[in-house]
Amino acid sequence: MKVVNTQIAYILHKRPYRETSSILEVLTRDYGRVALMARGCRGARSKTAGSLLLFTPLLVSWQGRGSLPYLKSVERADLKAPVLKSKALLSAMYINELLMYLLHKHDVHEDVFEHYHHCLYALQNQDSLEISLRQFEIKLLELLGFGLSLHAEADTGEVILADSMYYYYLEHGPVRSRKSGSDKVPLISGACLLALSDHAYPALAENRQHLAEIKALMRFVIAHHLGNKTLKSRELFRPAVQAIKPSV
Repeated sequence: MKVVNTQIAYILHKRPYRETSSILEVLTRDYGRVALMARGCRGARSKTAGSLLLFTPLLVSWQGRGSLPYLKSVERADLKAPVLKSKALLSAMYINELLMYLLHKHDVHEDVFEHYHHCLYALQNQDSLEISLRQFEIKLLELLGFGLSLHAEADTGEVILADSMYYYYLEHGPVRSRKSGSDKVPLISGACLLALSDHAYPALAENRQHLAEIKALMRFVIAHHLGNKTLKSRELFRPAVQAIKPSV
């Protein structure tokens, strides 16, 4: 029987199972995304319920064969959890859902784990939520092998011009606008593309037009990779979205 001890992990999702148990989807640094059975965690006498918190660094151990081993132990890691409220909390739910859809079980992505970890703490800063989310999305796609093409015009290979506009075509890249694009294809300025290719996120965060362009681009690209899947984190919190204007 396989035993894995003391893995640093985050819970991405949990759902009830039978009367007192739960099924956890956890992101670990060394084993990737793993599903675990947490037996009796919802019972009145459960000793683990208080530790099964989302967005909190945990140390978990599990045991068992097959696709659903059981949680052996869990405790909070010796690291203060990020304080996520309001827009930050909704944003964290959004990135959890992205990972649930885009990560295959047991595919090890240590860099994805570290990227997620740092993003949760970055979300504490309410003033930079939008650029933190865009940075997370762009880097996540890159780490999974779906990186954006930003360095040259796709059809000609010519350098991106700051004062030109470009349509961004999936799995192709930016094509200089000649007023023949489609409303379904995002239009993005050359200056914004150049800033993205240089990872100039602080400068992008100060430009509302560039933020809007990046948001439209990432919604377009992520929708493609999600296929027919719908992000419930957007639909479920639609009333809150109207009130607090989150950036997902």
